[in-house]
Amino acid sequence: MRTQLSKVLIIALAISTASVADIPKYCVEEVIALSKGNSFDVQKFITDLPLAVGKAKLQAKAPFGKPKDSDKTDIGITFGCLKAFPESPAEIQPLLKNIGLGVAKSIVATNNADADAANVIANKSIAVNKFQQTYAASANNANIRSAPALKECDAVFNPNKKFCYDGGIYDLCDGMSYNPTTHICSGDIANRALCNGVQYNPLKQKCENNTILAVCGAITYNPSTHGCKDNAVFALSKCGTITYDPKTFSCQDNILFAKCGEVLYDPKTHICKKNMVLARCGEDFYDLITQVCKDKVVLTRCGEIFYDQKTHDCKDNVVVAFPKCGETPYNPATQGCKDNTVLAKCGTTIYYPAQQICKDNVVFSRCGATEFYNPQTQTCSYGTVFAK
Repeated sequence: MRTQLSKVLIIALAISTASVADIPKYCVEEVIALSKGNSFDVQKFITDLPLAVGKAKLQAKAPFGKPKDSDKTDIGITFGCLKAFPESPAEIQPLLKNIGLGVAKSIVATNNADADAANVIANKSIAVNKFQQTYAASANNANIRSAPALKECDAVFNPNKKFCYDGGIYDLCDGMSYNPTTHICSGDIANRALCNGVQYNPLKQKCENNTILAVCGAITYNPSTHGCKDNAVFALSKCGTITYDPKTFSCQDNILFAKCGEVLYDPKTHICKKNMVLARCGEDFYDLITQVCKDKVVLTRCGEIFYDQKTHDCKDNVVVAFPKCGETPYNPATQGCKDNTVLAKCGTTIYYPAQQICKDNVVFSRCGATEFYNPQTQTCSYGTVFAK
């Protein structure tokens, strides 16, 4: 009986793995094997997978200290398997569906199996349907659909002792990196941060007496009555039914206004910039003293005339039109024109901000978000500059 049952399960596994050509067979087998476990949480796996894939993709780019393909990750499958998945959550969805469909199709091949084997496959079919339904529901959820890209770390660190996660640098947990927003390192194990069975973020929250509390610096507080700014807790005030910070807002006749220096303004129609209130004009904002809004375009004063700074310049109280690059006006003082395309200018040199950085009127190659380097004497890897 057990032998016959094993054969049925092997057939199911073989057909399911053959149905997914987009990722390696061993990776499909890992996901299916993981789903057999009694403690396997479908919803959690689906939610965690895009973030885990993104983290693995970043780790794979590291010049040293990256995990082996055979290393098991927090999500339960190997590092090599995670790398095989596409980074986009939208592309991950059909792959997981195909894995589930493969198992379901295998039921057809087991029509002649004994009753016990049929029951096992029937149960597996139910689980597959639940797996697909859960993923479909989660795919419509903003958490899955818009998994944010992780920030790179600007600082240089020793990868044998520390790791980078979403712009922050943390100590390795017995040589391992982990997700500090969901796990806590204890000795040589990174345990999931649970408070009375509920997941919490250790970077922003704390668990006390089975209750999740918000953390501000080293102090816990109640977000419904207090706020946190610069690691300091302050009491919130009420304006009608709205809770607000009295340091940055003021309540007048149950109407909430923001503060801009000593001036109050409506943040729905105005903004505060350098202690100056600017009014909205279409998609832009303008200075009420030196500018006007006409047909949703901001015009700036030049003598007695108002002009559009995007298309004209003001010289000695005279409005002068910008030259055109193709059909687009451009400012020769700050921009250049090449192949009918307006480009940024660094000093007198045209450059590409996506790949380059302008510093002291000299163009350097970009390395990560803020680092720059000289390609002739240096190299860039994973946001870090190295000498050649």
